[in-house]
Amino acid sequence: MSEEGGEDAALFESRVGTRLREARESQAISLDDIAKSTRIPLRQLQNIENSDYEKLPAPTYSIGFVKAYAQAVGLDAQAMAKEFREEINFRSAGETASEYFEPTDPARVPPRSLAWIAAGIAIALIVAYALWRSGMFGLDSDDRARLAAGTDAPATAEDAGPAGAQPATPAAPPADGAVVLEAVDTVWLRIYERDSGERIYEAEMQPGDRYEVPADAVQPAIRTGRADALRVTVGGQRVDPIGPAQTVVSDVSLLPADLTRPRPAAESPPAN
Repeated sequence: MSEEGGEDAALFESRVGTRLREARESQAISLDDIAKSTRIPLRQLQNIENSDYEKLPAPTYSIGFVKAYAQAVGLDAQAMAKEFREEINFRSAGETASEYFEPTDPARVPPRSLAWIAAGIAIALIVAYALWRSGMFGLDSDDRARLAAGTDAPATAEDAGPAGAQPATPAAPPADGAVVLEAVDTVWLRIYERDSGERIYEAEMQPGDRYEVPADAVQPAIRTGRADALRVTVGGQRVDPIGPAQTVVSDVSLLPADLTRPRPAAESPPAN
């Protein structure tokens, strides 16, 4: 047993992953059966049983996986989730401490001259960007003189476009179109009937994965910890995000009429 494993064993009588595996094997349930009943990816179940913390997703998702696994094998989901949280917190604290006290290798410290060169390049880039933003590039001496004196001629009516023309506004998404969720980053989500709690879909979606909410769902709602990792469209047109970034949201309606309703900037969906 490694020194790291020995420290874990001294604090935890038995790891959560080991206890889950023992409960599953005692009931002659295969890991594939657990994956099918909980809709948790098989590789994540293997990571939980092997206590491969570094291969698991964010703690919020991992703890949710442990709860679902514990329920599937008849263990106390809340108690197992609490113990699992203590395990991963202990591991995270140990890794942070070891990284903080790692001695510095003098050979890896860049020379002072390189730091000065990097600083000079950064300043030059900042100056060039400021000049580009000012619009000074591409102007002759007369143009620059007029800009400096504030006497440059205003745009003509011809430049401004036809009189009375209004800027085009994007068409509003249909209130009865198909609702599609597309992952722009790795994200776990659960879709369920809000009234009954019946699960419709649950998965860890990868970038590019898409899921269309069934049209016959009565009151579909979503729970996820990364609303910013989902692109939502109704009838092929994007709608406002379902919640703020890095926030656990739940009971957010996925009905087309609710998604197309304007959302005030200060409004945040309910979170548990």
